[in-house]
Amino acid sequence: MKKKNFMVKRIARKVRVENQDLRSEFGLNPSAEREMTTLANKVSPQLYGMLVQQLMGFHADMQLEMAEDLVIFSYQHIAHSTGCPSVDFVLDICYSWIADEHSILKPGYKRFLYNYYNVREQ
Repeated sequence: MKKKNFMVKRIARKVRVENQDLRSEFGLNPSAEREMTTLANKVSPQLYGMLVQQLMGFHADMQLEMAEDLVIFSYQHIAHSTGCPSVDFVLDICYSWIADEHSILKPGYKRFLYNYYNVREQ
């Protein structure tokens, strides 16, 4: 597992990050996984893997909702929100990654998007 470097480590003094790998305990809901396969032809394999990982740790029903929202965005470029701040934050980032791959990201935002979220540019 790649070590996570939280933003707080960069902006605050005397912060230590303890990395854990809980993916095996909080995996993907089978229904959400099936829904996500719809994205396989709409995004690159690298982005697909990143999107799937974003669902982990959320409740099974919320994973399915998020998967459906990502599929809709990938096909129609319509962004849905859920009213749950943590979920909407993750969806917003995922929508931005998809927008970049679909070449609809506004000029000047690509560097911000990939630098801020510490993701390697494609």
